[in-house]
Amino acid sequence: MKSMLSNTWRYVCAMLLTTTIFLSACDKNDEDMTDEGVQLYSFGPTGVQHGEEISFIGAHLDQVSAITFTGVNAAVDKADFKSQSATRITLIVPAAAERGPVTLIANGAEIKSKTMFDLGVGPTVASITNEARPGTDITINGTYLNWVTSVTFSDEKVVTDFTTRSQNELVVTVPEDAKTGPLVLAFSGTEPGDFETEQVLTVTLPVVAGVSPAIAKHADQITLTGTNLDLIKKIYFNNVTAAVTEFVSQSATQLVVKVPGATKKGKLKLEVASGVQTESAAELDVVMPAITSMSPIPVDPGTNLTITGTNLNLVTSILFENITNPVSSFVSQSASQIVVQIPMGIANGLVTLNVANSSLKVQSADVLEIAGAAPPPTIALHLYNDMLVNWNGWLGDGWGGTRDYANTTPVRVGAKSIKVTYNAGSWGSPIQLGGGSLNIAAYSMFKLSVYPTAATAGMTVTVQFNGAGGYALKLGKAGEWTDHAIPISNISAATEVTQITMQDAQGVGGTIYVDEIGFN
Repeated sequence: MKSMLSNTWRYVCAMLLTTTIFLSACDKNDEDMTDEGVQLYSFGPTGVQHGEEISFIGAHLDQVSAITFTGVNAAVDKADFKSQSATRITLIVPAAAERGPVTLIANGAEIKSKTMFDLGVGPTVASITNEARPGTDITINGTYLNWVTSVTFSDEKVVTDFTTRSQNELVVTVPEDAKTGPLVLAFSGTEPGDFETEQVLTVTLPVVAGVSPAIAKHADQITLTGTNLDLIKKIYFNNVTAAVTEFVSQSATQLVVKVPGATKKGKLKLEVASGVQTESAAELDVVMPAITSMSPIPVDPGTNLTITGTNLNLVTSILFENITNPVSSFVSQSASQIVVQIPMGIANGLVTLNVANSSLKVQSADVLEIAGAAPPPTIALHLYNDMLVNWNGWLGDGWGGTRDYANTTPVRVGAKSIKVTYNAGSWGSPIQLGGGSLNIAAYSMFKLSVYPTAATAGMTVTVQFNGAGGYALKLGKAGEWTDHAIPISNISAATEVTQITMQDAQGVGGTIYVDEIGFN
Protein backbone atom coordinates (compact mmCIF):
# COMPACT_ATOMS: atom_id res chain seq x y z
CA MET A 1 0.00 0.00 0.00
CA LYS A 2 2.84 2.37 0.82
CA SER A 3 4.39 1.73 -2.63
CA MET A 4 1.09 2.47 -4.42
CA LEU A 5 0.67 5.76 -2.54
CA SER A 6 4.23 6.72 -3.33
CA ASN A 7 3.76 6.10 -7.05
CA THR A 8 0.49 8.02 -7.10
CA TRP A 9 2.08 10.96 -5.32
CA ARG A 10 4.98 11.02 -7.82
CA TYR A 11 2.46 11.06 -10.69
CA VAL A 12 0.54 13.99 -9.16
CA CYS A 13 3.76 15.93 -8.60
CA ALA A 14 4.79 15.35 -12.18
CA MET A 15 1.46 16.66 -13.45
CA LEU A 16 1.70 19.72 -11.19
CA LEU A 17 5.19 20.41 -12.50
CA THR A 18 3.95 20.12 -16.07
CA THR A 19 1.22 22.67 -15.50
CA THR A 20 3.76 25.23 -14.28
CA ILE A 21 5.39 25.42 -17.71
CA PHE A 22 2.36 24.66 -19.93
CA LEU A 23 -0.70 26.81 -20.54
CA SER A 24 -4.05 25.39 -19.45
CA ALA A 25 -6.01 24.94 -22.66
CA CYS A 26 -9.53 23.85 -21.78
CA ASP A 27 -11.93 22.49 -19.18
CA LYS A 28 -12.49 18.73 -19.18
CA ASN A 29 -16.20 19.32 -18.66
CA ASP A 30 -16.68 21.81 -21.50
CA GLU A 31 -17.50 21.25 -25.15
CA ASP A 32 -13.85 21.11 -26.23
CA MET A 33 -13.85 17.33 -26.72
CA THR A 34 -15.20 14.84 -29.26
CA ASP A 35 -17.60 11.97 -28.67
CA GLU A 36 -14.55 9.74 -28.71
CA GLY A 37 -13.13 11.67 -25.75
CA VAL A 38 -10.33 13.81 -27.32
CA GLN A 39 -9.38 16.36 -24.68
CA LEU A 40 -6.83 19.21 -24.63
CA TYR A 41 -5.45 20.02 -21.19
CA SER A 42 -2.54 22.35 -21.91
CA PHE A 43 0.14 23.37 -24.38
CA GLY A 44 3.56 24.96 -24.06
CA PRO A 45 6.13 25.85 -22.95
CA THR A 46 5.27 29.48 -22.32
CA GLY A 47 7.42 31.83 -24.40
CA VAL A 48 8.00 29.31 -27.20
CA GLN A 49 9.19 30.96 -30.42
CA HIS A 50 8.64 30.35 -34.11
CA GLY A 51 10.56 27.30 -35.30
CA GLU A 52 10.73 25.78 -31.82
CA GLU A 53 8.92 22.72 -30.50
CA ILE A 54 5.57 23.00 -28.77
CA SER A 55 3.74 20.18 -27.00
CA PHE A 56 0.01 19.64 -26.55
CA ILE A 57 -1.03 17.62 -23.47
CA GLY A 58 -4.40 15.87 -23.26
CA ALA A 59 -6.29 12.63 -23.69
CA HIS A 60 -6.90 10.55 -26.80
CA LEU A 61 -4.61 12.88 -28.78
CA ASP A 62 -3.70 9.96 -31.04
CA GLN A 63 -7.02 10.66 -32.79
CA VAL A 64 -5.93 14.22 -33.80
CA SER A 65 -5.33 14.48 -37.57
CA ALA A 66 -4.24 18.17 -37.77
CA ILE A 67 -3.74 21.32 -35.70
CA THR A 68 -4.57 24.85 -36.92
CA PHE A 69 -2.76 27.98 -35.68
CA THR A 70 -4.12 31.54 -35.93
CA GLY A 71 -2.52 33.35 -38.85
CA VAL A 72 -1.48 30.16 -40.66
CA ASN A 73 -3.45 29.39 -43.83
CA ALA A 74 -2.94 25.65 -43.77
CA ALA A 75 -3.24 23.35 -40.77
CA VAL A 76 -0.24 21.35 -39.59
CA ASP A 77 -0.99 17.79 -40.70
CA LYS A 78 -0.23 14.83 -38.42
CA ALA A 79 2.36 13.74 -40.93
CA ASP A 80 4.34 16.82 -39.89
CA PHE A 81 4.07 16.17 -36.13
CA LYS A 82 7.40 15.48 -34.47
CA SER A 83 5.69 12.92 -32.25
CA GLN A 84 2.17 11.84 -31.34
CA SER A 85 0.70 9.69 -28.61
CA ALA A 86 -2.57 9.47 -26.73
CA THR A 87 -1.39 12.06 -24.19
CA ARG A 88 1.06 14.29 -26.10
CA ILE A 89 1.63 15.83 -29.53
CA THR A 90 4.89 17.60 -30.35
CA LEU A 91 5.41 19.77 -33.46
CA ILE A 92 7.33 22.81 -34.74
CA VAL A 93 5.60 26.21 -34.41
CA PRO A 94 4.88 27.49 -37.96
CA ALA A 95 6.66 30.71 -38.96
CA ALA A 96 3.36 32.49 -39.67
CA ALA A 97 1.68 31.60 -36.38
CA GLU A 98 0.12 34.51 -34.51
CA ARG A 99 -1.44 35.06 -31.14
CA GLY A 100 -4.83 33.40 -30.89
CA PRO A 101 -6.57 30.12 -30.18
CA VAL A 102 -5.27 26.82 -31.58
CA THR A 103 -7.66 24.24 -33.00
CA LEU A 104 -7.26 20.49 -32.89
CA ILE A 105 -9.04 18.54 -35.66
CA ALA A 106 -10.10 14.96 -34.82
CA ASN A 107 -12.63 12.73 -36.55
CA GLY A 108 -14.16 15.69 -38.38
CA ALA A 109 -14.65 17.72 -35.19
CA GLU A 110 -12.75 20.78 -33.93
CA ILE A 111 -11.45 21.31 -30.40
CA LYS A 112 -10.56 25.01 -29.96
CA SER A 113 -8.47 26.13 -27.02
CA LYS A 114 -9.95 28.65 -24.64
CA THR A 115 -6.48 29.88 -23.71
CA MET A 116 -4.79 32.17 -26.23
CA PHE A 117 -1.68 30.71 -27.80
CA ASP A 118 1.16 33.27 -27.53
CA LEU A 119 4.79 33.44 -28.59
CA GLY A 120 8.02 35.11 -27.69
CA VAL A 121 8.78 37.11 -30.85
CA GLY A 122 11.22 39.79 -31.95
CA PRO A 123 10.22 41.54 -35.17
CA THR A 124 13.01 42.92 -37.34
CA VAL A 125 13.05 45.63 -40.00
CA ALA A 126 15.11 45.23 -43.15
CA SER A 127 13.94 48.35 -44.98
CA ILE A 128 11.39 51.16 -44.95
CA THR A 129 10.23 53.59 -47.59
CA ASN A 130 12.83 56.37 -47.82
CA GLU A 131 10.48 59.35 -48.30
CA ALA A 132 6.73 59.87 -48.30
CA ARG A 133 4.14 62.63 -48.21
CA PRO A 134 1.81 62.92 -45.22
CA GLY A 135 -1.35 60.95 -45.89
CA THR A 136 0.35 58.39 -48.16
CA ASP A 137 1.39 54.80 -47.39
CA ILE A 138 4.87 53.57 -46.58
CA THR A 139 6.05 49.95 -46.65
CA ILE A 140 8.10 48.34 -43.89
CA ASN A 141 9.83 45.06 -44.79
CA GLY A 142 11.22 42.60 -42.27
CA THR A 143 10.29 39.58 -40.20
CA TYR A 144 7.36 38.85 -37.87
CA LEU A 145 5.81 42.20 -38.69
CA ASN A 146 2.39 40.61 -38.20
CA TRP A 147 3.09 40.93 -34.47
CA VAL A 148 3.48 44.71 -34.65
CA THR A 149 0.73 46.50 -32.72
CA SER A 150 1.67 50.15 -33.38
CA VAL A 151 4.06 52.35 -35.35
CA THR A 152 5.15 55.63 -33.77
CA PHE A 153 6.39 58.35 -36.08
CA SER A 154 8.66 61.16 -34.98
CA ASP A 155 7.14 63.57 -32.43
CA GLU A 156 5.02 60.82 -30.82
CA LYS A 157 2.54 60.30 -33.67
CA VAL A 158 1.15 56.81 -32.96
CA VAL A 159 -0.63 54.72 -35.62
CA THR A 160 -2.43 51.48 -34.68
CA ASP A 161 -4.52 50.96 -37.84
CA PHE A 162 -2.57 49.48 -40.74
CA THR A 163 -3.37 49.33 -44.44
CA THR A 164 -2.01 45.78 -44.59
CA ARG A 165 -0.03 43.63 -42.19
CA SER A 166 1.67 40.31 -42.88
CA GLN A 167 4.62 38.37 -41.59
CA ASN A 168 7.16 40.14 -43.81
CA GLU A 169 5.46 43.39 -44.77
CA LEU A 170 3.67 46.20 -42.98
CA VAL A 171 1.94 49.02 -44.86
CA VAL A 172 0.98 52.08 -42.80
CA THR A 173 -0.29 55.58 -43.61
CA VAL A 174 1.93 58.54 -42.68
CA PRO A 175 0.04 60.87 -40.29
CA GLU A 176 -0.81 64.35 -41.51
CA ASP A 177 1.44 65.92 -38.85
CA ALA A 178 4.32 63.43 -38.94
CA LYS A 179 7.92 64.65 -38.96
CA THR A 180 11.11 63.25 -40.43
CA GLY A 181 12.80 60.70 -38.18
CA PRO A 182 13.13 57.00 -37.29
CA LEU A 183 10.08 54.87 -36.51
CA VAL A 184 9.33 53.01 -33.28
CA LEU A 185 7.58 49.64 -33.68
CA ALA A 186 5.75 48.11 -30.72
CA PHE A 187 4.97 44.39 -30.78
CA SER A 188 2.99 41.86 -28.78
CA GLY A 189 3.90 38.37 -27.56
CA THR A 190 4.72 36.76 -24.27
CA GLU A 191 7.28 39.55 -23.76
CA PRO A 192 5.89 42.67 -25.53
CA GLY A 193 8.33 45.42 -26.37
CA ASP A 194 9.34 48.05 -28.90
CA PHE A 195 12.38 49.11 -30.89
CA GLU A 196 13.52 52.03 -33.04
CA THR A 197 14.44 51.59 -36.68
CA GLU A 198 17.93 52.43 -37.84
CA GLN A 199 16.45 53.79 -41.06
CA VAL A 200 14.96 57.27 -41.11
CA LEU A 201 11.72 58.13 -42.86
CA THR A 202 11.92 61.48 -44.63
CA VAL A 203 8.55 63.24 -44.59
CA THR A 204 8.13 65.33 -47.72
CA LEU A 205 8.06 69.13 -47.29
CA PRO A 206 6.93 71.82 -49.74
CA VAL A 207 9.49 73.61 -51.87
CA VAL A 208 8.84 77.08 -53.31
CA ALA A 209 10.79 77.56 -56.52
CA GLY A 210 9.43 80.98 -57.47
CA VAL A 211 7.38 83.95 -56.28
CA SER A 212 5.54 86.05 -58.86
CA PRO A 213 5.46 88.96 -59.03
CA ALA A 214 8.68 89.38 -57.07
CA ILE A 215 7.65 92.94 -56.21
CA ALA A 216 4.07 93.49 -55.07
CA LYS A 217 1.87 95.95 -53.23
CA HIS A 218 0.07 95.19 -49.99
CA ALA A 219 -3.21 93.30 -50.63
CA ASP A 220 -1.96 92.18 -54.06
CA GLN A 221 -2.15 88.51 -54.98
CA ILE A 222 1.14 86.70 -55.45
CA THR A 223 1.67 83.22 -56.92
CA LEU A 224 4.02 80.67 -55.41
CA THR A 225 5.20 77.89 -57.70
CA GLY A 226 7.00 74.74 -56.66
CA THR A 227 6.33 71.20 -55.44
CA ASN A 228 4.06 69.78 -52.74
CA LEU A 229 2.58 73.22 -52.09
CA ASP A 230 -0.72 71.57 -51.16
CA LEU A 231 0.94 70.54 -47.89
CA ILE A 232 1.25 74.19 -46.78
CA LYS A 233 -1.06 75.10 -43.90
CA LYS A 234 0.40 78.49 -42.94
CA ILE A 235 2.52 81.20 -44.55
CA TYR A 236 4.48 83.75 -42.54
CA PHE A 237 5.37 87.00 -44.32
CA ASN A 238 8.34 89.05 -43.14
CA ASN A 239 7.38 91.47 -40.33
CA VAL A 240 3.89 89.93 -39.98
CA THR A 241 3.28 88.17 -36.66
CA ALA A 242 0.10 86.29 -37.57
CA ALA A 243 0.30 83.51 -40.15
CA VAL A 244 -1.84 83.59 -43.29
CA THR A 245 -4.01 80.46 -43.31
CA GLU A 246 -6.55 81.32 -46.03
CA PHE A 247 -5.38 81.16 -49.63
CA VAL A 248 -6.99 82.32 -52.87
CA SER A 249 -6.18 78.93 -54.44
CA GLN A 250 -3.89 76.00 -53.69
CA SER A 251 -2.58 72.95 -55.54
CA ALA A 252 0.53 70.79 -55.41
CA THR A 253 2.37 73.07 -57.85
CA GLN A 254 0.82 76.51 -57.29
CA LEU A 255 -0.48 78.60 -54.41
CA VAL A 256 -2.05 82.05 -54.68
CA VAL A 257 -2.18 84.27 -51.59
CA LYS A 258 -2.73 87.95 -50.73
CA VAL A 259 0.10 90.04 -49.29
CA PRO A 260 -0.72 91.15 -45.70
CA GLY A 261 -0.63 94.85 -44.86
CA ALA A 262 2.39 94.74 -42.53
CA THR A 263 4.66 92.84 -44.92
CA LYS A 264 8.22 94.03 -45.43
CA LYS A 265 10.80 92.77 -47.92
CA GLY A 266 12.00 89.29 -47.07
CA LYS A 267 11.60 85.54 -47.55
CA LEU A 268 8.40 83.63 -46.85
CA LYS A 269 8.19 80.90 -44.20
CA LEU A 270 5.98 77.94 -45.08
CA GLU A 271 4.54 75.73 -42.34
CA VAL A 272 3.04 72.25 -42.71
CA ALA A 273 0.66 70.40 -40.37
CA SER A 274 3.52 69.11 -38.22
CA GLY A 275 4.69 72.66 -37.50
CA VAL A 276 7.91 72.19 -39.48
CA GLN A 277 8.82 75.31 -41.46
CA THR A 278 10.71 75.78 -44.70
CA GLU A 279 11.75 79.03 -46.34
CA SER A 280 11.32 80.35 -49.86
CA ALA A 281 14.53 80.68 -51.85
CA ALA A 282 13.54 84.07 -53.23
CA GLU A 283 12.56 87.22 -51.36
CA LEU A 284 9.29 89.05 -51.83
CA ASP A 285 9.75 92.79 -52.19
CA VAL A 286 6.94 95.20 -51.34
CA VAL A 287 6.19 98.42 -53.19
CA MET A 288 6.21 101.37 -50.81
CA PRO A 289 6.20 105.17 -51.27
CA ALA A 290 9.45 107.07 -50.78
CA ILE A 291 10.11 110.78 -50.27
CA THR A 292 13.11 112.27 -52.05
CA SER A 293 12.50 115.97 -51.30
CA MET A 294 10.07 118.50 -49.79
CA SER A 295 9.72 122.13 -50.81
CA PRO A 296 9.71 124.81 -49.55
CA ILE A 297 11.63 124.35 -46.26
CA PRO A 298 10.89 126.10 -43.97
CA VAL A 299 7.21 126.26 -44.90
CA ASP A 300 4.50 128.58 -43.61
CA PRO A 301 1.39 126.91 -42.11
CA GLY A 302 -1.59 127.39 -44.46
CA THR A 303 0.58 127.29 -47.63
CA ASN A 304 1.25 124.42 -50.02
CA LEU A 305 4.05 121.88 -49.59
CA THR A 306 5.30 119.87 -52.57
CA ILE A 307 6.50 116.35 -51.79
CA THR A 308 8.39 114.53 -54.57
CA GLY A 309 9.35 110.88 -54.63
CA THR A 310 8.25 107.49 -55.94
CA ASN A 311 5.02 105.48 -55.62
CA LEU A 312 3.34 108.47 -53.98
CA ASN A 313 0.06 107.43 -55.59
CA LEU A 314 -0.13 104.78 -52.83
CA VAL A 315 -0.29 107.46 -50.12
CA THR A 316 -3.73 107.73 -48.49
CA SER A 317 -2.95 110.45 -45.93
CA ILE A 318 -0.11 112.49 -44.43
CA LEU A 319 0.57 113.04 -40.73
CA PHE A 320 2.43 116.17 -39.66
CA GLU A 321 4.10 116.68 -36.30
CA ASN A 322 1.80 117.92 -33.53
CA ILE A 323 -1.37 117.28 -35.58
CA THR A 324 -3.67 114.52 -34.34
CA ASN A 325 -5.60 113.85 -37.55
CA PRO A 326 -3.70 113.06 -40.77
CA VAL A 327 -4.41 115.11 -43.90
CA SER A 328 -6.20 112.96 -46.51
CA SER A 329 -7.25 115.66 -49.01
CA PHE A 330 -4.48 116.78 -51.37
CA VAL A 331 -4.22 119.67 -53.84
CA SER A 332 -2.84 117.15 -56.34
CA GLN A 333 -1.38 113.65 -56.32
CA SER A 334 0.57 111.45 -58.75
CA ALA A 335 3.13 108.66 -58.49
CA SER A 336 5.98 111.18 -58.33
CA GLN A 337 4.44 114.18 -56.54
CA ILE A 338 1.95 115.24 -53.88
CA VAL A 339 0.95 118.84 -53.25
CA VAL A 340 -0.68 119.32 -49.87
CA GLN A 341 -1.75 122.36 -47.86
CA ILE A 342 0.06 122.60 -44.52
CA PRO A 343 -2.43 122.66 -41.62
CA MET A 344 -2.19 125.24 -38.86
CA GLY A 345 -0.55 124.28 -35.57
CA ILE A 346 2.06 121.83 -36.88
CA ALA A 347 5.55 121.64 -35.37
CA ASN A 348 8.99 120.84 -36.70
CA GLY A 349 9.29 117.11 -37.31
CA LEU A 350 9.31 114.27 -39.77
CA VAL A 351 6.47 113.79 -42.24
CA THR A 352 4.66 110.45 -42.00
CA LEU A 353 2.88 108.84 -44.96
CA ASN A 354 0.02 106.36 -44.52
CA VAL A 355 -0.08 103.74 -47.28
CA ALA A 356 -3.02 102.08 -49.02
CA ASN A 357 -3.86 98.56 -47.73
CA SER A 358 -0.88 98.71 -45.41
CA SER A 359 -0.32 99.00 -41.69
CA LEU A 360 3.21 100.27 -42.35
CA LYS A 361 4.07 103.96 -42.36
CA VAL A 362 6.76 105.77 -44.32
CA GLN A 363 8.65 108.74 -42.90
CA SER A 364 10.70 111.45 -44.52
CA ALA A 365 14.44 111.35 -43.97
CA ASP A 366 14.54 115.09 -43.32
CA VAL A 367 12.74 117.22 -40.78
CA LEU A 368 10.06 119.51 -42.15
CA GLU A 369 10.81 122.89 -40.59
CA ILE A 370 8.02 125.37 -39.93
CA ALA A 371 8.56 129.10 -40.33
CA GLY A 372 8.18 130.92 -37.01
CA ALA A 373 8.03 129.49 -33.50
CA ALA A 374 6.96 125.85 -33.42
CA PRO A 375 4.27 124.91 -30.85
CA PRO A 376 5.13 122.23 -28.28
CA PRO A 377 4.53 118.60 -29.29
CA THR A 378 1.29 116.90 -28.27
CA ILE A 379 1.86 113.92 -25.96
CA ALA A 380 -0.90 111.86 -24.38
CA LEU A 381 1.29 109.76 -22.06
CA HIS A 382 4.50 111.35 -20.80
CA LEU A 383 7.58 109.40 -19.73
CA TYR A 384 9.55 112.63 -19.17
CA ASN A 385 8.03 116.03 -18.52
CA ASP A 386 10.52 118.07 -16.43
CA MET A 387 11.11 114.82 -14.58
CA LEU A 388 10.87 111.10 -15.12
CA VAL A 389 7.27 110.12 -14.70
CA ASN A 390 7.35 107.17 -12.31
CA TRP A 391 4.58 105.34 -14.09
CA ASN A 392 4.23 101.69 -13.00
CA GLY A 393 7.78 101.51 -11.72
CA TRP A 394 9.57 103.11 -14.65
CA LEU A 395 13.22 104.02 -13.92
CA GLY A 396 15.90 106.06 -15.68
CA ASP A 397 19.09 104.01 -15.61
CA GLY A 398 21.48 103.30 -18.47
CA TRP A 399 25.06 102.52 -19.51
CA GLY A 400 27.89 103.81 -21.66
CA GLY A 401 27.72 107.43 -20.53
CA THR A 402 26.03 109.83 -18.15
CA ARG A 403 22.62 111.46 -17.83
CA ASP A 404 21.27 114.48 -15.97
CA TYR A 405 17.49 114.47 -15.63
CA ALA A 406 17.44 117.97 -14.09
CA ASN A 407 19.33 119.90 -16.78
CA THR A 408 18.06 123.52 -17.01
CA THR A 409 19.31 124.61 -20.46
CA PRO A 410 18.49 124.14 -23.26
CA VAL A 411 14.88 123.15 -22.64
CA ARG A 412 12.15 122.34 -25.20
CA VAL A 413 9.13 122.62 -22.88
CA GLY A 414 8.91 123.55 -19.21
CA ALA A 415 11.97 124.16 -17.02
CA LYS A 416 14.11 121.03 -17.40
CA SER A 417 15.46 118.56 -19.95
CA ILE A 418 17.77 115.52 -19.96
CA LYS A 419 21.46 116.02 -20.73
CA VAL A 420 22.82 112.81 -22.24
CA THR A 421 26.55 112.30 -22.81
CA TYR A 422 27.62 109.21 -24.77
CA ASN A 423 31.08 107.79 -24.19
CA ALA A 424 33.00 107.43 -27.45
CA GLY A 425 33.27 103.83 -28.61
CA SER A 426 30.82 102.49 -26.05
CA TRP A 427 27.70 102.20 -28.23
CA GLY A 428 25.86 102.80 -24.98
CA SER A 429 22.46 104.05 -23.95
CA PRO A 430 22.77 106.34 -20.92
CA ILE A 431 18.96 106.59 -21.04
CA GLN A 432 17.35 103.25 -20.21
CA LEU A 433 13.75 103.59 -19.15
CA GLY A 434 12.29 100.43 -17.69
CA GLY A 435 11.38 98.38 -14.66
CA GLY A 436 7.66 98.01 -15.30
CA SER A 437 5.24 96.91 -17.99
CA LEU A 438 3.64 99.64 -20.04
CA ASN A 439 0.68 98.88 -22.32
CA ILE A 440 0.97 101.01 -25.47
CA ALA A 441 -1.78 99.34 -27.52
CA ALA A 442 -3.82 102.56 -27.54
CA TYR A 443 -0.99 104.67 -29.02
CA SER A 444 0.50 104.88 -32.50
CA MET A 445 3.44 107.29 -32.07
CA PHE A 446 6.52 107.43 -29.86
CA LYS A 447 7.59 111.08 -29.42
CA LEU A 448 10.70 112.83 -28.19
CA SER A 449 12.43 116.16 -28.78
CA VAL A 450 16.21 116.16 -29.35
CA TYR A 451 18.73 119.04 -29.34
CA PRO A 452 22.08 117.92 -30.83
CA THR A 453 25.38 119.69 -30.27
CA ALA A 454 27.95 120.33 -33.01
CA ALA A 455 29.54 116.92 -32.34
CA THR A 456 26.28 114.99 -32.53
CA ALA A 457 24.37 116.79 -35.34
CA GLY A 458 23.37 114.19 -37.95
CA MET A 459 24.31 111.37 -35.60
CA THR A 460 22.17 108.18 -35.66
CA VAL A 461 20.59 106.93 -32.45
CA THR A 462 18.79 103.56 -32.26
CA VAL A 463 15.48 103.79 -30.41
CA GLN A 464 14.69 100.29 -29.15
CA PHE A 465 11.83 98.66 -27.24
CA ASN A 466 12.39 95.57 -25.09
CA GLY A 467 15.96 95.05 -26.27
CA ALA A 468 15.05 93.94 -29.81
CA GLY A 469 14.59 95.47 -33.26
CA GLY A 470 14.72 99.24 -33.17
CA TYR A 471 14.47 102.38 -35.25
CA ALA A 472 17.44 104.38 -36.61
CA LEU A 473 16.73 107.99 -35.63
CA LYS A 474 18.87 110.52 -37.47
CA LEU A 475 19.34 113.65 -35.35
CA GLY A 476 18.72 117.13 -36.73
CA LYS A 477 20.74 120.37 -36.83
CA ALA A 478 23.10 121.40 -34.10
CA GLY A 479 21.72 123.97 -31.65
CA GLU A 480 18.06 123.39 -32.59
CA TRP A 481 15.26 121.38 -31.06
CA THR A 482 13.70 118.81 -33.43
CA ASP A 483 10.45 117.12 -32.48
CA HIS A 484 10.41 113.48 -33.58
CA ALA A 485 7.26 111.40 -33.95
CA ILE A 486 8.14 107.79 -34.75
CA PRO A 487 5.37 105.32 -35.65
CA ILE A 488 5.48 102.59 -33.02
CA SER A 489 5.17 99.98 -35.79
CA ASN A 490 8.51 101.19 -37.17
CA ILE A 491 10.20 100.49 -33.84
CA SER A 492 8.57 97.28 -32.63
CA ALA A 493 5.47 95.11 -32.89
CA ALA A 494 5.19 95.01 -29.10
CA THR A 495 2.06 96.19 -27.33
CA GLU A 496 3.66 95.78 -23.89
CA VAL A 497 6.88 97.73 -23.34
CA THR A 498 9.22 96.85 -20.49
CA GLN A 499 12.28 98.82 -21.59
CA ILE A 500 13.17 101.76 -23.85
CA THR A 501 16.75 102.62 -24.82
CA MET A 502 18.40 105.26 -27.03
CA GLN A 503 21.67 103.70 -28.12
CA ASP A 504 24.57 105.43 -29.89
CA ALA A 505 24.42 103.48 -33.16
CA GLN A 506 27.82 104.68 -34.37
CA GLY A 507 29.88 104.80 -31.18
CA VAL A 508 31.03 108.37 -31.90
CA GLY A 509 30.09 109.75 -28.48
CA GLY A 510 29.06 113.30 -27.65
CA THR A 511 26.24 115.19 -25.95
CA ILE A 512 22.58 115.60 -26.84
CA TYR A 513 19.62 117.04 -24.92
CA VAL A 514 16.30 115.18 -24.79
CA ASP A 515 12.90 116.47 -23.70
CA GLU A 516 9.21 115.65 -24.01
CA ILE A 517 9.37 111.82 -24.16
CA GLY A 518 6.11 109.90 -24.41
CA PHE A 519 3.36 108.33 -26.49
CA ASN A 520 0.53 109.74 -28.53
